[in-house]
Amino acid sequence: MSYGRLSLLGLLALVGSAQPVRAQDSIPAQEMGTAEIRQRIEERFSERVKLELGLDDAQTAKLRPGVAANSDSVSRIVSQLLDLKVKYAESYREENKQLGFLTPVQRAQYYSLRERLLDALKQARQLRRAGGGGQRPGRP
Repeated sequence: MSYGRLSLLGLLALVGSAQPVRAQDSIPAQEMGTAEIRQRIEERFSERVKLELGLDDAQTAKLRPGVAANSDSVSRIVSQLLDLKVKYAESYREENKQLGFLTPVQRAQYYSLRERLLDALKQARQLRRAGGGGQRPGRP
């Protein structure tokens, strides 16, 4: 699963747990436009951030304003991101060639173990950023 997909899933999980759905928010997603869905996600995320961080209205308002994007900068960054993703995929292919001494099943198991390790490292990093002290969930 890609990082973008993980981030989106994490955001949706966060939004989903933010507050009970109010009556006016009960419109099925199929009937809402993309802009309306994005607006609701942003509003719920803002509410969750305000609640979790204990922000007042003035602090919350400072988080909302967007900055106009520079098309050239965005284009360059997207291009760099795509280049990195291609290099990452190429490194996977090269590694797969180097692991030719393993059976296909062993290679799949190896990749699965590596993905779990990367996920654990990412989770530890997120806990450290959140002030969790790097402890694993459920551990004292």
